[in-house]
Amino acid sequence: MKSLDFDAAPERGDRRVRAASFQTRSALPVSAACVVANGVRETLAKLLGAPIGMRLFEPCIPSPQAWHSLLHDARLYRVRGAIADAAVVLRPPDAAVLAATLFGEAQIAPLSERRLSPLESDALDRMVGAIAANLGSVCGARESHSIERVTAITGFVTYFELLVTDPVSARIGIALSRDPSPECGATLDVAVLSGVTLTARASVELGESDVAAVGRLKPGTLLKLSQARLQRCILLAETCEVARGACGVRGGRYAVTIDGRP
Repeated sequence: MKSLDFDAAPERGDRRVRAASFQTRSALPVSAACVVANGVRETLAKLLGAPIGMRLFEPCIPSPQAWHSLLHDARLYRVRGAIADAAVVLRPPDAAVLAATLFGEAQIAPLSERRLSPLESDALDRMVGAIAANLGSVCGARESHSIERVTAITGFVTYFELLVTDPVSARIGIALSRDPSPECGATLDVAVLSGVTLTARASVELGESDVAAVGRLKPGTLLKLSQARLQRCILLAETCEVARGACGVRGGRYAVTIDGRP
């Protein structure tokens, strides 16, 4: 979804007008991502047996270049939902930290440079399965309770991250295959405007004249108006053109017969 954004205010200087541009932003509600974050935090607390500190980075629409960096060498788990597909993204350093924490070995270094053992991979897969149970608020009801390990995901649009800050530091990425469609706001019933009054006036184009002739106009001057001109009347409400038609007199009052909208 395109939204209007403004450049950051300058740190110094008197420039108060900031450049405006349209930026692509995710329509996924932050509240939905918060539900996921809270659920994942509670799940990890049970699995690790310790309080979990967590930060949420708001949903965004990454560029193709950003997707390449986010998914490079990452462990990917796909979850199929009724609204969208979701994917849990664990980059190598984060996967190593979480796997080591499960076995009480979070202090082993350097974690990011070693490959996971089959036992660690299996434990991590089970952890991700528990994490995926909290994705219902962003992808809908899951088609099955199983998750699938995949080597790549394509066509995904939205992305947000959960940063575990305590007892270890690790990022858990959540990708979605579609961004929610913006919801329409409440419509305005025309009856609400029934008490509003507008000044309507009819405008008829008399024809063309040179500037000199217009300058010679004075009170009492007669201008010729052809029959055809009366058929091309414009009805204005304030300054807005609302209808077109023919103008004339009816019942001793000026009137306009509406032929169509502008």
